[in-house]
Amino acid sequence: MRLSSLVAIGLLIGCSLPMGCECPNTSPKPSAIASASSSPPPSSTDRPKGSPPDATMERSQIPDTYKWKLEPIFADDAAFEASLSAMTKDRAMLASYQGKLSKPSELLACLELYFQTRLQTNKLTLYGNLRFDSHQKDTQAQALHEKSLDAMNALMAAASFIRQEILALDDAAVAKAYAAEPGLSKYKPYVDEVRRRRAHVLGAEAEKVLTLAEDNLWAEIDLNELPSDHEKTFKGLLADIPLPKIHDETNQEVQLTLSSFVKYRGSSDRRVRKEAVDALFGTLHQYRHALAGTLSGQIRRNVFLARARGYNTALEAYLHKDDIDPAVYKNLVSTIHANLAPLHRYMALRKRTMGVDELRIYDLYTPMVETVKTQFTYEQARDVLPKALAPLGEDYLSVLRQGLDPGNGWIDVYPHRDKDSGAFSASVFGLHPYVKMNYFNDVDDMSTLAHEFGHALHSHLSMNNQPYVTASYSMFNAEIASTFNEKLLSDYLIENAKSDAERLYLLNELVETIRTTIYRQTLFAEFEWLIHTAAEKGTPLTAEFFAKTYESLIRSYYGEHFTLGKDDGMEWAYIPHFYYKYYVFTYATGLSSGIALAQRVLSEGEQARNAYLGMLKGGSSKPPLDLLRDAGVDLSKPDAIAGAAKLLDDTLAKMEKILAAQKK
Repeated sequence: MRLSSLVAIGLLIGCSLPMGCECPNTSPKPSAIASASSSPPPSSTDRPKGSPPDATMERSQIPDTYKWKLEPIFADDAAFEASLSAMTKDRAMLASYQGKLSKPSELLACLELYFQTRLQTNKLTLYGNLRFDSHQKDTQAQALHEKSLDAMNALMAAASFIRQEILALDDAAVAKAYAAEPGLSKYKPYVDEVRRRRAHVLGAEAEKVLTLAEDNLWAEIDLNELPSDHEKTFKGLLADIPLPKIHDETNQEVQLTLSSFVKYRGSSDRRVRKEAVDALFGTLHQYRHALAGTLSGQIRRNVFLARARGYNTALEAYLHKDDIDPAVYKNLVSTIHANLAPLHRYMALRKRTMGVDELRIYDLYTPMVETVKTQFTYEQARDVLPKALAPLGEDYLSVLRQGLDPGNGWIDVYPHRDKDSGAFSASVFGLHPYVKMNYFNDVDDMSTLAHEFGHALHSHLSMNNQPYVTASYSMFNAEIASTFNEKLLSDYLIENAKSDAERLYLLNELVETIRTTIYRQTLFAEFEWLIHTAAEKGTPLTAEFFAKTYESLIRSYYGEHFTLGKDDGMEWAYIPHFYYKYYVFTYATGLSSGIALAQRVLSEGEQARNAYLGMLKGGSSKPPLDLLRDAGVDLSKPDAIAGAAKLLDDTLAKMEKILAAQKK
């Protein structure tokens, strides 16, 4: 799941990874993660109270109250088209400044126009995205979406000279410009960020060559969002590789697909989940050399681009892009290795509770305790969330209630025909955030709602406390606000559970969250680091090398109570995040930070709350690690990650106590 890189240019989109979701390799695409629950009426008149939503209904059958209102962006499609036309003129005017930015007055005028045009183009993109997302088969909505993306691409192309000309200015020229034009001071954060990596800019001819090579280290938006040819080949291979049929729980023959694999891997029938895992991993093994070739190509490309710009390693290059010290990455891996005991304890508990002789990889994704899922309608969730998030204070809760009220038009609540799956939050400076849900009546959906409003209120607080230039926040910090909210909700639900069985289920959900989002993503991150390091040393990146490296990590992470299958080392072959260039580790750091900050607010009160909200209000006014440190978490140290491991250990102790009592 890659959060949209449009955050970097002012369109703040947080695509959710709800707590408890496995995320990285299970979703059909990174941004489509959470579906959810509540009840959209089949009609506004006769609907059984509390009936579940129907994803096959038409959008017209859902009362308008439960749909987002796009009029604050554009009054209608005609207004969108008018703005689109105006942006064409503004881009042409922007081009007239090319070659003139060494003059302070021209630099100021150019930046004024650029940010004005960028904001309006962000509105086009937001409107086009929201229109299309809820009308997937509407050709008009599709056309608006494509036009908005074309407008953004055109702006990025038209404005590309700005970065080059700012980079060409020496320090004396920049200081002179600020002195001559005081109005430039508000753009200093932008200018400083452009110039931060100036030491890695090459000569004109070399830059031209890297541009032709589609260098993704220097775009203003994060080109991790744009797939490389290697990633396209990988996705094509996965689409074309024929998977076998398996037998479901009723012994009916069914076709295995990558989408249905997640369902069958989590089956309560051990035969079914074993069949699914054996079928997928066995098939991947047959195509291992082709899949290794695509991943090897991606890794070597990353190393080439990093070296071309004078970085020592690809890790250094891709983290430098977001101003992250590689020590943070290394600290994550080393701290997890020092805290594997709780994960090993969980494997032992899962093995005992499930009563299996050997705990296999296909035993990790099925519930180990009775599933007790309480239903929450959307209206009930509106009541629960402010109670769960009460530690954040009344100012936060006031905005939360405003956004949760469907009549205010922030949220598109229910699933329907031709609405895209998943959930996200999106916003543009000067407007309220928008939240997309597919809400069914499940407790997981309420967790997703808390997650998305974590993103939404992060955007709201940032936009209302920062100027446009620094209102965007770093991808590195994006998942902290969302997982913070989920942790508070989890605590509230566990505390208010109506039975030991319900409490046990919720505790196991928390354990699975930590396993899949911290431990498993760190395993992925370590694998990514190891294979890049191997490439940098000249080691051939073969299918056998990938499999052996991955197998050794599985053994280390899961410990002696876990039994490795013969093809388990092939899991690397279908995980898309290895093509995303040192991104997957942010899931682990994000959740660790969210947990640490939530616990700090609960234990320390107002001072800790204000520090946390200060981070949310900070946008990009400071580097992401500095903002996080101000809030109370220093990711160069083990504390937050070790704290998450301790939470896992403590939660397992609570589970063991309940399980022991149930046996009496």
